[in-house]
Amino acid sequence: MEDMGNIKQKKSWKVRLILITLLIILPLSILTFLYFNNKSFNSKANNILSKLPGALGEYFYSSSDFDDVDSEYKKEYLANHFLSLDSNTAADKLYIIKGEDEKLYAEIIRIMNSNSPTKTSEIITIVRNREQSKNILSSIYDEVKDRNESKFLDEVNRLENQDLLSTINEITKRMEKDKEFRDNISEIFTVMDEEKAAEILYYLDESLKDDILFSLEDNIRSTIEAKLSAKKAEYLKLVDLAGLYEVKPVETAVEEIGNTEIYTIDELGTIYRNLSILKSAEILSKVDDDDFIQELFNSIRKQEELNGDEKSITGEISKTIQFMSEYNKKIDDLVSVYEKMNPSKVAKIVEKMMDNDTTVTYLEIFSEPAYEITDSTIVIDVLSRMGNKTLSSIMNYISTDKASKLTQMLVEP
Repeated sequence: MEDMGNIKQKKSWKVRLILITLLIILPLSILTFLYFNNKSFNSKANNILSKLPGALGEYFYSSSDFDDVDSEYKKEYLANHFLSLDSNTAADKLYIIKGEDEKLYAEIIRIMNSNSPTKTSEIITIVRNREQSKNILSSIYDEVKDRNESKFLDEVNRLENQDLLSTINEITKRMEKDKEFRDNISEIFTVMDEEKAAEILYYLDESLKDDILFSLEDNIRSTIEAKLSAKKAEYLKLVDLAGLYEVKPVETAVEEIGNTEIYTIDELGTIYRNLSILKSAEILSKVDDDDFIQELFNSIRKQEELNGDEKSITGEISKTIQFMSEYNKKIDDLVSVYEKMNPSKVAKIVEKMMDNDTTVTYLEIFSEPAYEITDSTIVIDVLSRMGNKTLSSIMNYISTDKASKLTQMLVEP
């Protein structure tokens, strides 16, 4: 029984020995073999083991290869190279090395100091100054980034504040030819004041406007689209008002759109752009304010340019105003003359002119006849400006048929 126990005990130790060999001795043997026969493994192992504390770490650090080449040779080479550079450049490079590996930095400095103590001392001082400030790469990056951001914001500010037409023309041209500008356009409109962004987009070409809107984030696009819709609704409202003023009496129109008491000058510009030239001239010929008319024309021309209109109506309105002013003056002169004449003689002139529809003169608008004046229209305009007493005296000498016809002509709007 005792022999059987000894046999079992011996078998147990053999098993343990085998396990120890497999789990510890064999892996260590393999690692030792690789350490001494595989240079890459040797270098990596030394780098890891060099981080051990005390003399053991120092041993492995001194045993490690530097970049798979003789470390001492490379350190010597780098030390001489840094001494050949100007002090600031050398300090920049050594500052980076120190941040990555302080031991390597100390060894290079040691070699440099043995070769040139004065310059090495100068370089060490610069490195220390670097350490007291931000990392040089971060500093340069921040400086460049800040400069670019400042330049970007300056450009956005310029686009916001320069003449609207200039901004629209610039964006249109640069979107076609400037890739960098095209890539940054969404950022430009994101940073830009939303009201100004909507004003610019309102006058841009439809396809270009859609491209810019779709490049924006949803919340910004929704805000700007709402402002664009509001501007469109306001424009349509002013167009409808123009339709109403087209048929209103001139006297009423002069009171309401012959000044800036009710509407702004830009709103009036939109209204007059949508009136007929004859109606606009008829109203403005009654306005005795040259500054107002000039300001109105400036607003109209600005809107024409923004909308890309090929022809301006302001020149035609001015020409029509002059035509009507001269005509009205002549009519007023005729009124003065006829009021001094014998009513019976005036009646004969009226009857004769009523039957003559031959064109005496006419007004052209955009090179097309737009308003004809005949003897019939002249006599009606003269009689309409006479006082009721004078008109009644003249009507007494006109035949019944012609008096009836004349009455109808006088009451026509």
